[in-house]
Amino acid sequence: MSKNKKLSLSGGDTAEKFIYKPKDLIWAKMKGFTPWPGMIVDPPLDLLSQQRRANTKCVFFFGSRNFAWIEENNIKPFEGPWKEELAKVSKPAAFRHAMTDIEKYIDDPAEVDEQVNKSCGAPNHATEADFDKIRDGLDSEEIVGEEATADANNGVVAHVVGSPDDGDGLDVEINADSSASPATTPAATTKAGGKRTPKAKSVAAASVKSTKGSAKSAQKRRTSAQQTPSGPSNAKRGKRSASGEALQDGDEASSTPTGRRRVETDALLASIAAKRTPNAIALLDRPVVTRPETQVIDMSSRSNTLADREIVASEQTFGFLGLGMMGSTIVKDLIYTGHKVVVWNRTIDKCQPFAEAGAEVKDTPMDVVEAADVIFCCVSDPKGAKDLVFGNCGVLQLKDLNNKAYVEMSTIDPDTSLDIGEGIKQCNGRYLEAQIHGSRQEAADGMLIILAGGDRSVFEECHSCFKTIAKNTFFLGNIGNACKVNLILQTILGVSLVGLAEALALADRFSISLNDIIDIFDLTSMKSPMLLAKGKEMAKGDFNPQQPLSHMQRDLRLVLNMAENLDQSMPVTSITNEVFKHTKRLGYSEHDSSAVFVRSRF
Repeated sequence: MSKNKKLSLSGGDTAEKFIYKPKDLIWAKMKGFTPWPGMIVDPPLDLLSQQRRANTKCVFFFGSRNFAWIEENNIKPFEGPWKEELAKVSKPAAFRHAMTDIEKYIDDPAEVDEQVNKSCGAPNHATEADFDKIRDGLDSEEIVGEEATADANNGVVAHVVGSPDDGDGLDVEINADSSASPATTPAATTKAGGKRTPKAKSVAAASVKSTKGSAKSAQKRRTSAQQTPSGPSNAKRGKRSASGEALQDGDEASSTPTGRRRVETDALLASIAAKRTPNAIALLDRPVVTRPETQVIDMSSRSNTLADREIVASEQTFGFLGLGMMGSTIVKDLIYTGHKVVVWNRTIDKCQPFAEAGAEVKDTPMDVVEAADVIFCCVSDPKGAKDLVFGNCGVLQLKDLNNKAYVEMSTIDPDTSLDIGEGIKQCNGRYLEAQIHGSRQEAADGMLIILAGGDRSVFEECHSCFKTIAKNTFFLGNIGNACKVNLILQTILGVSLVGLAEALALADRFSISLNDIIDIFDLTSMKSPMLLAKGKEMAKGDFNPQQPLSHMQRDLRLVLNMAENLDQSMPVTSITNEVFKHTKRLGYSEHDSSAVFVRSRF
């Protein structure tokens, strides 16, 4: 592991930046978790296919012995002045096990190295560079052609005029090349389509060094053009050679710098257009949509409805995992009614207002489980819910829950709920699914609907909490029943929203006032508070998120998956799901579900 000094952009001071290599021992921090001992390794094949951010390293975590992509700014060398602070023995048992594991590795690395090599496959597996070539659309013949040209030029490849690295310097480069020998022009033009050509140190030097290679390349192209293609690959090479020869003839015919500039520019634009994929074109054509502003929780405001209720807070300690749109509102109400609350969130900044209001903040979900008697979880999707239970530093890192209760409030499918419940029970815990039905405003007013299933004793212990946040609670029996009922209700809501959006879009095409339609609708037997509220939002174009559109589309997807297992036909729901998916693609994923009106209107 080596260090290099890098100038800071904010001032004249210097900052250390570490360059990591495989087998380097490090501290790695995942978002929402404490720093963990690990090691830089080559990524396994299954990890290479996953999307990741720039400047990331593949890290092998000791203790849990799994792999993950970690950003370099969340990595530090294992040895350093920070080691004593990060390796405190007061950390959880899983962390102490990880420290023991890395100490064993330092003494005898054979066992861990064997496991890493087995997970990563043979040493000659596909590299990241290979995947980059596939992503950039380079075929094997183009790669071989680049390497051959580089060898002919003694390892120096002339810089391509107008390559992506040039930016706005196209005219400058062309004018500089116009004074060079005409023999260098065809070679440079033929290379205009390459994406991975390194820059030469100077244009003049590159032109001189590439003269010999250009002559050889021109001779190969003439020979290839005279041969008769005998197969698909030969046809491809023949076509490429013919185009190269035509480009060369055009350069010889235009003896002026203006003619050469025109031919080179046309060839460059044609090459870029050929390389551009349909996905890239679609990305450029997408409309620009302003993201909704993040709403900051107001801890000082109080709901009049909640203030009128006589609530006696339980003496138990309640843990809460996840402080998103619904979770933060629920925790605020629990603190207001006198409940003792312990919180955790992946983004630690969101915990600050609750800490100031009296809640205790923990570093990991496992720490919350240790400090609380009843643990609530409210995250965005089934995968996030399972990760908090089964993942690193998750709930089940404690092998014995000592009869503690775990309440899943995330919107999940029945199969996921059954898996989580089984895991909790195996660790001597009790499980209750408590699906919440309602919007953010209904949560703030304590007017949610609670649909519960699972352990009846947990349902009774949570009575004071449910009375705080809900106007009605229902116990529906076994695990999975509450999830099914909640998703069925979400189906009705989603289909109704799309019908309302299309009806208002038609009225708009007729130039009929949307407010008039809503006023008339309010007088009919079809009216409902939800549809009236959403209709007013559509009329005003105000899509401030009360229930995000992405959450509605997630619920419809879970409904369709559930129906697929039963061979139940749901054509209207399927079309509704596609409408929400299209609206997400237009950029309204984080807006309110009423933004589906935009898709119907345009």
